[in-house]
Amino acid sequence: MADLARQGPSLLALDRRDRGDFLRAFYRRFEDAPVDQLRADSWELFHRQLLTRSFPDGFARVRAHRALGHRTLLITGALDFIIEPIRPLFDDIVCAEMDSRDGRLTGHLTTLPPIGEARALVLADYAEAHSLSLEESVAYADSASDLAMLEAVGFPVAVNPESRLSAIARRRGWHVEHWAKAQGGSHRPLPLGPFDVKSPKAVMGR
Repeated sequence: MADLARQGPSLLALDRRDRGDFLRAFYRRFEDAPVDQLRADSWELFHRQLLTRSFPDGFARVRAHRALGHRTLLITGALDFIIEPIRPLFDDIVCAEMDSRDGRLTGHLTTLPPIGEARALVLADYAEAHSLSLEESVAYADSASDLAMLEAVGFPVAVNPESRLSAIARRRGWHVEHWAKAQGGSHRPLPLGPFDVKSPKAVMGR
C-alpha cells in the first residue's frame, strides 16, 4: 500500500496521458502472483468490497434488458478474474486478460481491452457478428472517454456522468440517469480487508 501511494501521482499522470499504458504498467504488479489464489481472492473481493460499492440499479437494468431478449455486452478494463463473479449477468464480456506460466501470472497482458474510440469499433464488430442494429442499441457510460461508443448507438445513456460528459449529454439531449450506491458497507476511500466493516456497538452495563 505504501509503495502504491508513493507511485500514485505518476500513475495518475500516466492514466491521463494514455489509459492503455496505465493499465499495462499497473497490471505488471501482478507478476509472479499465483493464479489460483487470485481467483479465490477475487470472490472475497466481490462479496466484501465490490458489492458494497455497486449500483443495484445497474444490475437490475442488465436483468431487465435480458428479460426483454436484448443481448448484453460489458466492456471493461478490469482483469478477467476480477469480474468473474458477475460474468453470468452478461451475455458477453470484453476485458483484460493476463498470460500465466506454471500457475503464476507473468504480468503481461495477452488481451488489452479497447479504450476510448476503440470501444466503438469493438461494439460495431460485435453488432455485426450478432446481426444487431447499433441504431436500436443502448450504451451506458459515465465518462467522456466513452464518447465515441455513446455516439455509435441510437440510445446513449450517461450514468452518474462526470462533468464533461454531463455537459455533452445536456447539449445533445441524451438521457441522463443517476444511480445510487448499495446501502451498507463503509465509505472509506481505501478499503483494507477485514478492517472495512462496521464495528459492533459496545453494550454498557452497570
